[in-house]
Amino acid sequence: MLATLRSSRGLQRFMLLLGLGLIVAFLLLAIFAPWIAPYDFNADRVGDEVFGRQQPPSADHWFGTTVGGTDVLSRVVYGARTAVIVIVLAVVLSGIFGVPLGLVSGYLGGGVDRVLVLVMDALYSFPSLLLAIVVAIVLSGGTSGAISGIMAAAISITVVFIPQYFRLIRNATVAVKVEPYVDAARVVGARTPRILIKHIFSNVTSSLPVIATLNASEAILTLAGLGFLGFGIEPSAAAEWGYDLNKALPDASSGIWWTGVFPGTAIVLIVLGSTLIGESLNDILNPLLRTRAGTTTADEKEIESEFAELVESESATEVTAAPVESVDGERRVATLSLRDLQVDFSTDAGTVHAVNGISFDVAPGEVVAVVGESGSGKSVSSRAMLGLLPPTATVTGSATLRREGLGDNELIGRPTSELRPIRGDQVSMVFQEPSTALNPVYSVGWQIIEGLRAHSDINKNSARARAIELLDLVGIPDPEHRVDYYPHQLSGGQKQRVVIAMAISSDPDVIIADEPTTALDVTVQAAILELLLELRERLGTAIILITHNMGVVADMADRVVVMYRGTIVEEAPSRQLFAEPRHPYTKLLLDAVPHLGRENGPQPVEDTDVVLSVDDLVVEFAGRLGQPSFRAVDHVSLEVRRGEVLGLVGESGSGKTTVGRATVGLQQPTSGSVTVSGTTISGLNDAQLRPHRSRFGFVFQDPASSLNPRMSISDCIGEPFHVQTKMKDREIDAKVRELLQSVELPDEYASRFPHELSGGQRQRVSLARALALEPDLLIADEPTSALDVSVQARVLELFTELQHRLHFACLFISHDLAVVDSLANRVAVMQNGKLVEIGPREQVLGSPREEYTQRLIAAVPVPDPEEQRRRREARGHLLTDVS
Repeated sequence: MLATLRSSRGLQRFMLLLGLGLIVAFLLLAIFAPWIAPYDFNADRVGDEVFGRQQPPSADHWFGTTVGGTDVLSRVVYGARTAVIVIVLAVVLSGIFGVPLGLVSGYLGGGVDRVLVLVMDALYSFPSLLLAIVVAIVLSGGTSGAISGIMAAAISITVVFIPQYFRLIRNATVAVKVEPYVDAARVVGARTPRILIKHIFSNVTSSLPVIATLNASEAILTLAGLGFLGFGIEPSAAAEWGYDLNKALPDASSGIWWTGVFPGTAIVLIVLGSTLIGESLNDILNPLLRTRAGTTTADEKEIESEFAELVESESATEVTAAPVESVDGERRVATLSLRDLQVDFSTDAGTVHAVNGISFDVAPGEVVAVVGESGSGKSVSSRAMLGLLPPTATVTGSATLRREGLGDNELIGRPTSELRPIRGDQVSMVFQEPSTALNPVYSVGWQIIEGLRAHSDINKNSARARAIELLDLVGIPDPEHRVDYYPHQLSGGQKQRVVIAMAISSDPDVIIADEPTTALDVTVQAAILELLLELRERLGTAIILITHNMGVVADMADRVVVMYRGTIVEEAPSRQLFAEPRHPYTKLLLDAVPHLGRENGPQPVEDTDVVLSVDDLVVEFAGRLGQPSFRAVDHVSLEVRRGEVLGLVGESGSGKTTVGRATVGLQQPTSGSVTVSGTTISGLNDAQLRPHRSRFGFVFQDPASSLNPRMSISDCIGEPFHVQTKMKDREIDAKVRELLQSVELPDEYASRFPHELSGGQRQRVSLARALALEPDLLIADEPTSALDVSVQARVLELFTELQHRLHFACLFISHDLAVVDSLANRVAVMQNGKLVEIGPREQVLGSPREEYTQRLIAAVPVPDPEEQRRRREARGHLLTDVS
C-alpha cells in the first residue's frame, strides 16, 4: 500500500487518500459497532423509558429516532457492520468461484469454454438487481435470521459478480496463454496446473484489486436495493440501510428528514470511498497512464560502458558537422535546419534528457540518414520537429523550414493550431508500421482524400482523382479499384506504399521516414527503397531517413548522422563514413553489422548422427466458416545432424516458424512425421511428450516476452529442473549459477527479474534455460531480431561458442541472411510453406539455383555503398514485380 501511495501524485493521491479514509472509517464502525453505537440497533427504550417515534436530533439521540422509535445513529453504525460483512463475503466468494472458472475456460478453450461463456453471458444479461432478488427469494424464502440473511444477501450479490470476474480473468487468460513464456513452459514439459498457477494466474490478476473495489460499491447499492424493496435481511435480525430508507420514505413529505438523510449519506459515502479507491488504483496501476522512470536500463549501461572503454582506448578527433552539399559537392541551401535541439521528458523519477543539443541540415533532394541504436534519440528528434511528442516533453532549440521565396519558418514552440497546416503539407512523415499508421475502418482512398482536403480547397471528385493518381505514382496495381480497398485487403508492402502516397500527396518539402522498412520483408523493403529514391529524383523532396539498418543507409543515404544517447557523435557523407569512420562508436556499430557474402561461416558437418528428421511435414489451419483450410507447411522434409546449424530462411508467412514449433510439439502436424533423436514425437499429446522434452530446447524471438515477468531469473532458468528432474532446491540453485556463468552473466542476476535486465541479457537467460538439460536439439526462432546490432553481435558470439562446446544440433530460423551466413553449416529456403532450396551455406547463399533464393539475396542491402551500388545494378529485373 505504501508503494501504491508513493506511485500516486497530485489529485490522484488526494482521491486515493480520501477513499482510503472513508473506507477505514466504515471498517472501524463495523468492527467496534457495539462500543460506538449508543444503543442496540433494535432498541426503542432504555429500561422503562421509551425513546419516542420520529424524534428530531437531540443530545440523547444525535441523529434522531425512526418511525419505529429506534435510534438512527445506532442503526447507521450497525448498518455499517452489515454492509461490510456482506461486501467482503460477496467480493471474496465472487473471486473464489469466478477466477478459477475464468482460468480454466480461457486456457482449455473448446467445448468447456463455449458452455461456460454461454452460462456467464446468460447471467450477465439479467439486470443485476433483478437477478439478486430472484436468488434472495430462492435462498431465504423472504425471511431469514441474521447469519442466514447475511449469507443469502452475500450469495445473491455473488451470483451477480461471478460473471464479471469470469469475463475479466477468461479474457486475460486467452491473451496470456499465447505468450512465449507460456510456450516456453510447455516446451520444458510443465503440466497444466503449474502453467495455470505459475505462468498465467500470476499475470492475469493485476486488475483484480481494481475490479474488487469497484464491485464493492456496486455490492453496497445492490444490498441497499434488496433491503429497500423488502428482499434483504430480516429487519429484526440486522440493521440494513436500504430497509431504513424504505421506512423513511413517507417521512420525507412530512418534513421528517433525519430518518432518511443519515442512512442515505452513509450509502453515498461508502460508495464514494470504494469508487475513489478503485478509480485511483486503475490510474496508478495502468502503465499507459504513467511516465517512465528516469533510471538507466541495463541495456544502456552495457552499451555505455563499452562506449566509454572505446573512447578511452582511442582518442577520437572532434567530429564537426559537414556543410550541406549535394552529391557532386556543390554547396546547397538547407530545406530544414536543426540547431541545438534539446528534448527532455518529465518522469516519476525526474527529468530524462533524450536529445542533447543536436544540429544538422538537409537540403532539397538530399537523403540524410539518422542512425543509432535504441534510445539514441533519433525518433524523438524527428517527432519534436512536428510537435508529435507527449505533454511530458519539453523541447528547446530551433528547427527551421526554408521555402524558396517564402523565407524561414520556425517549427519549435509553435502551437498545434499553427503546426497543423505544416504537417503533411510542408513536412510529412512515413511511420514504421503501416498496419498501425492506416485506420482499419476507412478505405485507403478516403484516408488519402482526407489529407488532400485538409490542405487544399478541392472537391471530392477531384480529390478522388488525385488519390488514384498518387496510388499509381507509388506503384499500386489497378489503382482505380484499389482506391476503395481497406488496409486489411492490401499486403504489407502495398500498405507502406499507401502511407508514402499520403506523405507525398501535398508535395512536401521534407519527408521524415521513421524506420519505413523495418516491418517489411527484405524483397518488399528493396522495392520501397527504390520507390523512395525514385520519388526523390522525380519530386526533389528532401528525405530524413531514420533507421538502425546500416545496409539501408548504404543503399539510400547521401549523408549520415550517427547518434548515441541523444548526442550526434559523427556526421559525414555516406561513402566517407563507411570507408573511414572517425568516431569509436561508429566503428563499433559498423563492425557489429553482419555483411552478407563476407562472413567466414562454418563448413558442412558430415558423419554425425541425425538428431532432427522432418519427413513430408504438412501443417494446416482450419479456415473460417465456409472457408477452406490454410496450408502453412506443405510437404517439407529436412534433417539436422549433431553439431550442425541449419539456417531456415524465408519471408513472413513462409512457414518457417510453424516448422520450428512442430519440431518441439508446440504445433501438431496434419500429416508427416517429426523425429528427434530416434523418437517420433509427432502425434504425441502433452502427457506422452513430457518424458522427451529434455531432448530439445527453444529460444524465442522476443526476449522480453519469453520470460515470465513475475518469475525471478533463477526461477526461469531452474524451471526445467523442477519439471524434468527430482533435484533438490540447493542443487537447482547451483546449476542455475553454473548456467549463468556459461552465458557470461554474474551469479547475482539470479535474484533479479526480467525487466531489470537488458534485451541482450534476457536473451542470454533464454539461451541458458533452453540449454539447461543439455538437449540434443535447439530451435532458435529469430533469436536476435529484437536486439540492437551491437547486442546482437555479442549474443551471436556466445551462441557460437556454446554450440561448439556442447555440440547440439540447431535449427536456426531467421529472415536475416547475413546472420545465417555467419552461423549456418547449411541453409534451407522456404516460400509459401514449401521448401524451395536446401544445401551447403556457400552454395545456397553464394550460387543459388532457385529464382526465389536469388531474389532474396539480391534484395539484402549490404553495409558498403560501393558494393550496394553494384548489387543494385546487377539485380536488374529480379525485384520489379515485388509489392
